[in-house]
Amino acid sequence: MNKIITLAVCGLIGAQVQAQNVTVNFKDGSKVSYEKDSVKNIEFNPIQQSDTLHFTTTDMTWSEFYAGELYQDAESLEADGVDVFTSATSGKASRFTACLSSEDGKQILGVKEVSVAIPQKIYKQLTSEEKKRFTFVEDSTFSEYKLLNEDGSFSAYNSKPVSKNGVTVSLNAGTFTWGNYGISLSGEISRDDIPSANLQGAIISTSNGQKYALTPLNNLWINTMEMAFCVKEFVEPHGNRPAYTHTAGLQGKTITNITYLLKGMDNVSIDCKLYVKRQNSASLSLGASPAGTNPVVAIVFNNIPSDANYTLASVKKGSGRSAQTLGEEDYSYTDGFLTINGEVESGTSFSVTFNSDKYISITSSITISEEGKATELQEKIAGTFVEFFGNDGAINAKWDSLWINECIKGTGDTAGAEATVSYMKNSMLGEVTGAEATAKYGDCSNGFTENMQFSCHFLHGVSKFVFEGRRIKGIDAEGNEVFSHTYSNVGYDAANDFHYYKSDDDNDDEFAYFFFRSDNPTDTYHIEFRYGSSKEGASDYCTGKYAYWLAAGVLENDDEQCEKAIKLFVQENTAK
Repeated sequence: MNKIITLAVCGLIGAQVQAQNVTVNFKDGSKVSYEKDSVKNIEFNPIQQSDTLHFTTTDMTWSEFYAGELYQDAESLEADGVDVFTSATSGKASRFTACLSSEDGKQILGVKEVSVAIPQKIYKQLTSEEKKRFTFVEDSTFSEYKLLNEDGSFSAYNSKPVSKNGVTVSLNAGTFTWGNYGISLSGEISRDDIPSANLQGAIISTSNGQKYALTPLNNLWINTMEMAFCVKEFVEPHGNRPAYTHTAGLQGKTITNITYLLKGMDNVSIDCKLYVKRQNSASLSLGASPAGTNPVVAIVFNNIPSDANYTLASVKKGSGRSAQTLGEEDYSYTDGFLTINGEVESGTSFSVTFNSDKYISITSSITISEEGKATELQEKIAGTFVEFFGNDGAINAKWDSLWINECIKGTGDTAGAEATVSYMKNSMLGEVTGAEATAKYGDCSNGFTENMQFSCHFLHGVSKFVFEGRRIKGIDAEGNEVFSHTYSNVGYDAANDFHYYKSDDDNDDEFAYFFFRSDNPTDTYHIEFRYGSSKEGASDYCTGKYAYWLAAGVLENDDEQCEKAIKLFVQENTAK
């Protein structure tokens, strides 16, 4: 397809707009309002023709086609990715007969045989070579066409679209299969009103006056009652990655109109009011108690924006199209805990969805098993751990030179390295905890005292811990099992980074609760945690039952992990 040749003529019919709350009135009777800086350079071409028109057709790239409709120049639209094509499926391009498709039918290349009127003044200035782009239809006139402008660009269509009333427009945000967002039409409209064979494209308009171009197959489909768009990287079920830079600015905007551009038919305009909720990195982590009567699903929110205000929207049993939405009598939800009422068999799956008025919905699913599903953190800390500050860990003499060398790296002090290492080790080898430790070292209201010691030991007769998904076991020095329970997540203290877990066996001993920080072998090469009979004061470092105690563990017989953990500890405690 030939690119248009820029015509060297007198000047550009247009205007520059860059001001706050500016309304642009076009000579075709339309008007657009812009917020400050929303569009920095708006070039528009008023319909102002009264002399002879030469009617032609020509093929266009998307950027050429949309330039007049969006009041932008083709170059900026091309840079914004309007011409980028990504097909969700192969072989359908040729079914959009108003568009240019590749020979194999897999790609849309642009718009075919667009109706164009060339004013007599401009026609006279065209060279023979420039006229070759156009197919002239001298004995006919078009009721709907684009004007060729003096700068070689094309105007918007000369006629206003026909408004379609009685249409319900719905937006699916965050859970749509074919894009970050999906739009569907219903009500007094059908595919006959917008046939895909006549479809040239569509335009989304927002409340602040901005317009966004949609293209067949990337956004628009054979079923014209649905469309999709993306604002960030997205992989659809066929493995393709739809173009998104040209629609990325839609999130946080309110869509007020969708206009379909149709060949040989009146363009169709549909008014609506759809807020495009923002994307974010929020997610859910689910952990469940075992199958049986009234299982509990613990829900932990991750990376939630402070103004999101997520609320539970739905609970579904099963998966896919056969999933059943549960009624309020089938479950209860309080403070991060979802209870499924009644008997639940092992292997039954559930999904939960939370909605926000500003951000996309977040959904996660879980399958109830005999022992329940481990949380992400439980999966990360799987293994057998010994004391990090113990003879089987970092205190073993084989690590002495590593401690010294790492300390010198951190402080630059060779002479004082041995004393510094001794101080660092000693500060983690405390023997008193709780009220006794608070009385000895203070409540930290003025910070840690110089002689402070934290206990990083395993307490209550445990020599090593075995973490197996939701199950935690304690082993004593002789290899005997001290306890063994499964644990469910019961909360998270974000301020102090403690994940709370409670035993499913209702035991009231010192192993009823575990409180894990986010440290894990993959990220920090060690773990930090507490455990006890109550969660009261679980996050308090210097007061309460757990004061001055934070158990630290490293994987058993894993020298590489222990070495990395020592280096990290020294680095963190000698950083200037």
